[in-house]
Amino acid sequence: MNEEYYQMYLEELRQIKPCSDDERQILLERALKGEESAKKRLIEGHLIFALALAKDFRDKGLSMSDLVQEANLALTLAVGEYQEGDFLAQAKEKISASLQEALKCQQQENQVEEAMAERVNRLQEVSARMAQELGREATVEELAQRMEMSSEEIREIMKLAVDALSVTGEFARTPAESLGEETFNG
Repeated sequence: MNEEYYQMYLEELRQIKPCSDDERQILLERALKGEESAKKRLIEGHLIFALALAKDFRDKGLSMSDLVQEANLALTLAVGEYQEGDFLAQAKEKISASLQEALKCQQQENQVEEAMAERVNRLQEVSARMAQELGREATVEELAQRMEMSSEEIREIMKLAVDALSVTGEFARTPAESLGEETFNG
């Protein structure tokens, strides 16, 4: 779906004339005086510039649609914050920093998700093993003791498992079947 939006965006972008150097200088002077139409045209006329910068970050963790959105937002901010000097250098710096930050945030989010998935998987494994050993489902307190965690941490992991299952619907078994009824009620 993101690829479709990106392709539509590229088609629309072909209809927009980039700013020439002369036009940019005139628009910057007008924008400094607060003229909103000049700011709008500066943004519009530099969308291809922002796209080119976004392409440098392709295949690093975000879709092109997300990269374009970040780049365009940073371009808008660069136009709004412009005071004087080399606009293209300032815009490039702002856009690149924004894209780097977006990738960093995405990577951190992925790491958190992976760590939580590991915790959920470990809890499921320990729960299944304990059910075999005990001949019944382990309680939250028993799981907490075995995993050297607090009961509250176990409940949080279980909640994450239930939330993930209800969102993704990836597992045929219910969370209670996966971890045991008593574990969720205990």
